[in-house]
Amino acid sequence: MSTRTLPAVLLTLALLTGCDGSTPSLQEPFARDSAGVLILEFPTEVLQRPPLLQLADAPGVRIGIVGGASEYQWTRPVAAARLSDGGFAVLEQVPAEIRVFDASGVFLRRIGREGDGPGEFRSPLGVAALAGDTLLVWDRGSRRLSWFSIDGALAREQLLPEPGGIRTIRHVALTPGGTAVVLGATTTEEELGNQGRVREMWQVVPVGPGGDAGEPLGRVPGTERAIEVRGSDTGEVLSVNVQGRWWWGEGFAWASEHGVWTADQLVFEARHFDLERGLDRIVRVGAVDRPFTGALIDSLHGVELERVADPEIRDLWRTDFEERQYPPGVPPVASVFGDRGGRVWIGLTEPPPERLPSGQRTAIRRWLVFQEEVTPQVRSRGVPEDGASSNLMPLGILTLPPRSHPLWADREGVLLVRNDPELDVAYIEWYPYGDG
Repeated sequence: MSTRTLPAVLLTLALLTGCDGSTPSLQEPFARDSAGVLILEFPTEVLQRPPLLQLADAPGVRIGIVGGASEYQWTRPVAAARLSDGGFAVLEQVPAEIRVFDASGVFLRRIGREGDGPGEFRSPLGVAALAGDTLLVWDRGSRRLSWFSIDGALAREQLLPEPGGIRTIRHVALTPGGTAVVLGATTTEEELGNQGRVREMWQVVPVGPGGDAGEPLGRVPGTERAIEVRGSDTGEVLSVNVQGRWWWGEGFAWASEHGVWTADQLVFEARHFDLERGLDRIVRVGAVDRPFTGALIDSLHGVELERVADPEIRDLWRTDFEERQYPPGVPPVASVFGDRGGRVWIGLTEPPPERLPSGQRTAIRRWLVFQEEVTPQVRSRGVPEDGASSNLMPLGILTLPPRSHPLWADREGVLLVRNDPELDVAYIEWYPYGDG
């Protein structure tokens, strides 16, 4: 039987009481899993430990201006990567292009442009810096992967028609090796029919640098939406109305060094899929009980009303408020992020969510970060051999600047997009890690 189809076997972790009766640190969980899936569970108290990772007080590089040269102004920056020489490649959605900057933030060149032809983008969403500073770009609008040299020459392109039977692509995670991990549903909204609230299940499918889709790595809970399909008397589909709320349920994904991290908004955990073995590790945290109290709901409604000045629209929203049904608790997870330092970040929900200028990212300040520890008994991939152990050490809560989201990180620092709340302009900022 393939290791991708083996069920995850959860074994007891000696987090609170060691085998010898001692009380080990939360930094050193212990687990064995003969099925090949390592599952680590941490108690809620891990959220209160002193942070071992923090940013410098000010960014080392800031790219962005209020007025001036267009190459330094941002409309919808959606992704970025750090280059081997310390420079930065930032993917802008409007206009659709890559902007390359040196390590001090000085503009060097544009790569790509808007359009449907070779080397052009319709709605780009992801970029990764591969070996030799080759830039791999995912364009959702054309369902196309494009490889560029750092000087801007288009090397090749690859369409992603329906890898693994995926009909609706929700996320594409670009790994450093050039593999695109595609997550999405195998059914269409029309096929779902008028079913009300529907939770998608996503396939996780790798597409190698050569363009060939591999065997699906597994399935994860995806996005929950209210779907209403209206048809004619003859059975034709007239309209498909899809709605969602941030507290219903959302799926997230981010590339790791050798695969992809996924997360589910409603469950406090992150799952890792290795490109060769499929699901190979899960990290879980005891969720904090945060009920949707009347006071919290009133404050959320107040924030929404502040965004509009039209009295008629405000009245419509108030009517909508009366019909809303909130769940018992606030969903714990706001996003997931993987960096080049072997870490996984789990974003913590802080209602109400704040959308950044791109509309693709939510501003998240607090992230619970775990660092993978590789012991001598663990292979370089971090996959335990028989009888071996491996750790994901909690580094505590990393706090980012207000109204920001990480785009790329390594062992030296974090590249993030931040929206200035006073001037309402976006910046790309590089923060080195500070003492901690």
